[in-house]
Amino acid sequence: MEAWIDLARGPLFRVSLTICILGLGYRFATTLSGIAAAWRRAGDRELPLRTVATATLSWLFPAGLLRSRPLYSTASVLFHVGIIGLPLLLAGHVVLLGPWLPGGLLAVWPTLAPSLADGLSIVTVLMLVGLLLGRVATPMTRSLSRGQDILILLVLLLVVGFGFLAANPGLSPADARLMLLYHILLGDLALALTPVSKIAHCVLFPLTQLVFEIGWHFPEATGRHVAIVLNKENEPV
Repeated sequence: MEAWIDLARGPLFRVSLTICILGLGYRFATTLSGIAAAWRRAGDRELPLRTVATATLSWLFPAGLLRSRPLYSTASVLFHVGIIGLPLLLAGHVVLLGPWLPGGLLAVWPTLAPSLADGLSIVTVLMLVGLLLGRVATPMTRSLSRGQDILILLVLLLVVGFGFLAANPGLSPADARLMLLYHILLGDLALALTPVSKIAHCVLFPLTQLVFEIGWHFPEATGRHVAIVLNKENEPV
């Protein structure tokens, strides 16, 4: 058992984290490249950057959505808090991240108290269950969901659930070391899946509204090309 745990949190973790970092870097770079190419082709290159920044912040702090869809939006916000806070602030995780942190930063890195970590884990599990039910139980959301969207939520639910059981052996239905092994293996899987799943928006989010905005800045002569495709180039506008 211990050999498997050492393998999962050693070589497998390093490989998964490398895939995650390189994959997210690639996604970010290709998105920037696409934005630059679209901007060069655009007929109107004036971008309302203040409006884009305001829209980005409004999505980062979704007060409007919290009013219109309070339950789902609250679950989404708490889920993001847990799924970001738990990997970065749990003491056991911080030790794993130590070799990847600049020198001296590990000594001052904040960690969650065990009771707070347990509470956040429980909240995150409940929010993930709520999001999963929302994905599969609501016809509109279900029609927009892909299999991988359900899969990544399920993987994250198991990661947090097994982590909580590993940290609380008295509540675990099986050996706590086995729960820890499952937790680490699924955590490695989640890291490797991050660049190809919706979790990639953790780095793509600042560019989302800019992509939407520049998408409406069509290249010159776009109207004429559309008219040709529709066989209406000689009709008045």
